[in-house]
Amino acid sequence: MKRWIPDEIYNARPWFMMAGGAMLCLGSMLWSMVDDDWSVWLSAACLLGTGLIIGGGWLLLRRQQYRARSKWRRTMLP
Repeated sequence: MKRWIPDEIYNARPWFMMAGGAMLCLGSMLWSMVDDDWSVWLSAACLLGTGLIIGGGWLLLRRQQYRARSKWRRTMLP
């Protein structure tokens, strides 16, 4: 059985992913500037943040495309 998620949380999840990814990526860059050292862990954090930004944007785009397509099908059917 599928778990029910409230619409507000369902719609906000891609935005949380993108915001969290941006904070992670920018935070790791700022930390490296302050510490004056770029380590493997900061690189991994920046890479993970970039992946979250891309994944959140992709998820948002797929949801918009699905909604547009399903609305079109509902209005075009007799």
